[in-house]
Amino acid sequence: METSGEGGFPQRRATDGLDWFRPPEAPPSGQPPEVPSPEASPAPVTDPGMPEGGITLPSPVPPAMRPGRAGFALAALAGGLAGGLLAGLLVWLLVHGDSSTPASNPGAQETPVPAITRLEVTSAISAAAARGRESVVRIESFRRVAGGLQRDVGSGVVMDQQGHIVTNAHVVMGTESLKVVLPDGTERQALLLAHDYPFTDVAVLQVSPGGLTPIEPGDSDALVPGDTVLAIGETLSEFQGSVTVGIVSGVKRVRYYDGVVHRDFIQTDAAVNHGNSGGALVNLKGQLVGMPTSVIRLTETGQEVEGVAFALPADRVMDIAARIVAAGGPITRPSIGFEHIDLMPETLARLPRLALDEGALVASVPAGGVAAGAGIRAGDIVTMLGDRAITRQNPLLNVLQEYEPGEVAKVVLNRGGLIIETEVRLAKRQ
Repeated sequence: METSGEGGFPQRRATDGLDWFRPPEAPPSGQPPEVPSPEASPAPVTDPGMPEGGITLPSPVPPAMRPGRAGFALAALAGGLAGGLLAGLLVWLLVHGDSSTPASNPGAQETPVPAITRLEVTSAISAAAARGRESVVRIESFRRVAGGLQRDVGSGVVMDQQGHIVTNAHVVMGTESLKVVLPDGTERQALLLAHDYPFTDVAVLQVSPGGLTPIEPGDSDALVPGDTVLAIGETLSEFQGSVTVGIVSGVKRVRYYDGVVHRDFIQTDAAVNHGNSGGALVNLKGQLVGMPTSVIRLTETGQEVEGVAFALPADRVMDIAARIVAAGGPITRPSIGFEHIDLMPETLARLPRLALDEGALVASVPAGGVAAGAGIRAGDIVTMLGDRAITRQNPLLNVLQEYEPGEVAKVVLNRGGLIIETEVRLAKRQ
């Protein structure tokens, strides 16, 4: 996983923890289920692996007793165990219902609900992991630095038998050479076909065809919070094909990432670490539903975060990848001809005092480009593109991607308090 994002965003990790309860055995055929009396206290939910007496959740810890940094790991472990036990209790309740609640129609015959056993859950996860791992590869990239070549490791997913591998753009950009290691250990040289950075953190590699197992696409739009998912990738760059299990914590999350506000991120608590970027997030059918891309480890105030990772939805990833393959290179995207800095709270804190706190600050304007020809200068603040205001919710790249190369776009600038309007004939991104 990359360690920092656009604007110095810290890139972070996530954890998960699941525990499952074996449901109690059904009563013998013909016997009605025992209904507890209102006065009776509910019996503790037990499991063969738990101590006698069931679960006793700890009472809240007073502020004075909360662990400091030295006790953080122990507190996280205890919280994970309690969360796993509570999750198992919720699963049991959802499957069996509350027998103390009277039925809405006492005369109606109840339809038995099939019990979900621990073995069935484990088998489903194991089968999904086995299917997904066949299509997840290790990507080794090499870039020249002072003193030689530096090696980095990420993950990728096999698209087809023709040798196309989809991954995150940040895994492969700026590299001297690329190598793909298949699940069976076979190594193949790889070529970067194209990437869609910064609009989407997606890239496609090409390796020699044959002997590949393409991933089966899933329906990422069908995901709902609570769905079980598996993250598969090169965890910490050394554990090939690592599998972690979690749930979908949220869908259609809005995140600012690499200069673009994305509104369709999948949030999960499946553990994601360095090396998982570009790998697979799969459902219990082993189908690709997302691509792990970023995690949160620290808040802006330095607070430690656990269990918050984000994946690009597979529907968008595979659409972009298919367009790259069809074009045999980059997707046609527009360029406005200058480098810019989005005015966000974290960037404003590092900039001199400006006349505005929203917009796109022009950082540099290459000579002879379309922006220079339109009279745009470094230090200008773009406040509108066409009829769209440039704001924190709608940064410049979000608005720019709605155009095609060759179109003429009106640009409104703030130059030291002076409002200037010009037009730019958009170029094609190289």
